Parts: sequence; structure tokens; C-alpha cells
Amino acid sequence: MDKKDTKIPEHVNYLMNLLKSYELYFRKNMDDLDINIGEIPILLEIYANEGLNQIDLVRQFHVTEANISKTTKNLLVKGLITKTIDVDNNTKKILLLTEEGKEACNILLEIFEQWKDAIKGDLPNDELIAFADTLKKLSDNSVNCM
Repeated sequence: MDKKDTKIPEHVNYLMNLLKSYELYFRKNMDDLDINIGEIPILLEIYANEGLNQIDLVRQFHVTEANISKTTKNLLVKGLITKTIDVDNNTKKILLLTEEGKEACNILLEIFEQWKDAIKGDLPNDELIAFADTLKKLSDNSVNCM
């Protein structure tokens, strides 16, 4: 196969465009929040599952412990989360949101809804739900490729 026959699969470009749009939209609309793009999923996961620990986040996002440690430390310094020793296992530290962290999550979720509404166009909800299900399956399957 020569270079002329090589084509990047279009779906890769589509996914990259979605990711760029997501990142740019958030950067543009979260001026008042002291949160970087990489901290958003971690903060929202803590919001959705308060009481989890750093190892739970490592498993959820398939990143290194060092990455999660650095991110949670930044969120702690910013006053968005707290780390508390688990009463059932004193070697574990559970992650909880502060009131400021909860407020930030509510703002982030509102920004996400605005972005989703802006990109959704006339796409029916059932197609969007099916797409989300497909993305989850692809994401789960991709873990086996790492």
C-alpha cells in the first residue's frame, strides 16, 4: 500500500473534532472556575460517586496513580475536594467534594448541557442514547488494546 492509498478513518477525525469542540467550549465558558480541562472528568466522577478513592479513579480512567495523585492534589489545594481516612480501612483515603466543589460541578454540568444542546442539532434523543451506548462499548473494548 503506498501513501496515496493510506487514509485516516473518518471516524477518527469525527472523534477528534468532538473532543476539540468539547475542550474549546469548556475553556471559553468556564472563565470563573479555577479548573483545568484534565481535572473536569476527575471532579465530575467524584461528584457522581462521592466516597471513592484514588485507586477507583485509576481504574475508571485508565491512567497512572501518579496522574490521579497529582490531579487530586491540585483539586485539594483549590479547595474543591477533601481527602478523609476511610473508617473501614485506614490505609484508604476517600474523596469528597467541598461545597465549592459541588458548586463547580453544577456549573460544569450546566456547561456540558449547553454544549450538548449546541452540537445535538436535530438528532433524536434515541440516536444520541444509542451513540453513547456505542461509545461506551468501544471505550470498554479499547481498554483491552492498552
